[in-house]
Amino acid sequence: MARQLALRLGGVIAAAGAVAVLWTQVRAVPASAAPPPLKARPAAASSAAGAPAGITGVTKDGVSSFALAPTSADMQRVASYWSPDRLKKASSYEPSTKPSPTTKATTSAAEVRPAAKAGATKASAKTLTKAFTKTAAKASAARAAKDPGAPPMVGKVFFKVGDKEYWCSASAVHSPNHNLVATAGHCAYALAQDKPVENWIFVPSYHDGVAPAGIFVGHTLFMHEDFAGKGDFDRDYAFVTVHRGFTWQAYTQGGKVAYRSVDVGRLEDKVGAFRFSSTKPIGRQVLAFGYPNGAQPDGTRPYTGQVVKTCSGATEKKFVAAPTWQLDRGVRLAACPFTSGASGGPWVTNYDSAKRTGYLTGITSLTWNLNGGGRLDAISTPYFNAFTKRVYTKATRQSTG
Repeated sequence: MARQLALRLGGVIAAAGAVAVLWTQVRAVPASAAPPPLKARPAAASSAAGAPAGITGVTKDGVSSFALAPTSADMQRVASYWSPDRLKKASSYEPSTKPSPTTKATTSAAEVRPAAKAGATKASAKTLTKAFTKTAAKASAARAAKDPGAPPMVGKVFFKVGDKEYWCSASAVHSPNHNLVATAGHCAYALAQDKPVENWIFVPSYHDGVAPAGIFVGHTLFMHEDFAGKGDFDRDYAFVTVHRGFTWQAYTQGGKVAYRSVDVGRLEDKVGAFRFSSTKPIGRQVLAFGYPNGAQPDGTRPYTGQVVKTCSGATEKKFVAAPTWQLDRGVRLAACPFTSGASGGPWVTNYDSAKRTGYLTGITSLTWNLNGGGRLDAISTPYFNAFTKRVYTKATRQSTG
């Protein structure tokens, strides 16, 4: 049932800002289609091409692993797909759908299309006034904060599902091999196709279509078996090992501009990483980072998806549930208006703005429309527990060169 709901690609909102994103429309919803009105939604996006040979869902101790691009040839194939021109075009896309005002929860993903002309989408003054009036009382608890200094380990994930491209948010997380990325499960595994996404890359420090720290191709996906097997959003998290990064270097050949890849080293050596943390009390202060880009239920687009945005505040002191997504122990941050594209973005405690690091305690999974108005007003993460740590620990053991 949950798997079928997650496959529908209409009224769902995922917290991922992808080149193509999936949405759900309930007060909380994931990045896929439009199920009946509920209270929670996820946030993600999508991308492209054929699956490599290799590990296919090997399960051990509740941990599933899937090969994304395990060989050098696979890595080069994916790198070639994301040419400078394609990446630039993908970066200019915007989600083509918006969450329903009647949907409480949704994923932060959405299908994208080339950006519309300025002024093409408008909302009535009456709709906007009503939406802002409903959310004003909560705005002081948590709000889109001023950028405390965008952490260099936060970035975008680009990938393909079928013939569509998407993006999500993600971050580097510490591992002994300095090669690990944390994001949402729906930003790495396509429930509708029942297989990993394709051509998955991570671009840390992304801003305005630029990849200043390089591009890192996904090697292997690690996740809880119940996400891939059941579509259980209590397990909507993923850890992906990546190859050494590269950047595109332009040169002239025969009077024409061409590009060659230049090695930039291991991910964590390049941008640092958050420290993993689990089984912590809820009701604590957090910073949530991401690249929201999608439309609000009223049709407005407050975000561009081109720079890191932040929400801050204390999470609710009780776990939240979203039956549509099989979510029973969600941790919610109220008064955060993130839209699609934010999926997979890190939730960080004890953030040190000088050192630009902290502890990863969650990832944006669903966006919520608690008031049922024209603006989304909360996000949630699955609770990071002992099972999450087990998946993380398995991923940290893989070396990718």
